[in-house]
Amino acid sequence: MKKLILAIGCVLAVAGVAFAQGTVQWSTISFAAMTAQTNATEISPLFGGAATGAGTIGAAGGSAAGGTGFYWELLYQGGASQVPAPISLGQLASWLDTGLQASNSNTAGRLTPINATGGAIVPWSAGTTDSIVLVGWSANLGSSWSAVDTLLGSASTFAPNSYLGFSSSGYITTLATSVSPGSVVFATAATAQGTPIDSLLTQLYSLPVPEPTTMALAGLGGLAMLLIRRRK
Repeated sequence: MKKLILAIGCVLAVAGVAFAQGTVQWSTISFAAMTAQTNATEISPLFGGAATGAGTIGAAGGSAAGGTGFYWELLYQGGASQVPAPISLGQLASWLDTGLQASNSNTAGRLTPINATGGAIVPWSAGTTDSIVLVGWSANLGSSWSAVDTLLGSASTFAPNSYLGFSSSGYITTLATSVSPGSVVFATAATAQGTPIDSLLTQLYSLPVPEPTTMALAGLGGLAMLLIRRRK
């Protein structure tokens, strides 16, 4: 009986190790490997990538907490080989959220983790190799990736000055919680845990906005409804 209990205990211990959540480094985002820009005149590839006209949008500093900056989220996808960043809404649907978020820093183009920590836990088990990618968006789309993801799937037009983009992907193996501070997420060269994200000048593209005529018609429609209500 004691031998049976001991054997069951060993199996459970092994299972606990096998299914333990992995960790990554979420303490800093190296600006030698990851920066971003909004100097684009094209709509996001998720919506066809059509030109929007001449001119430069320009990079912005400051914090997303003020409503004028940008948010970022680390996404992941399992698989036997590295998966490139999504370029369509269909491809985006296969990426999952790690729950790790960042914002733009006070230096234009640079990023800083929110709730920075070494050994941040991710949703897949230690020792598993997954693809990772960073998605960034303007704060006027929302403060959480779940809200933005829902909006992308339901809207064909967005508020003016809305931007979204993806870094190049990485392919890393997570470390166990006992091995701090976790796998490297951003670096310019491969590490012992695989290929981190290396994505200088990550492009945030414009999202489609309503045509002026559409906006005018919507405004007239709203005014008509207001007049009808007042007459009633």
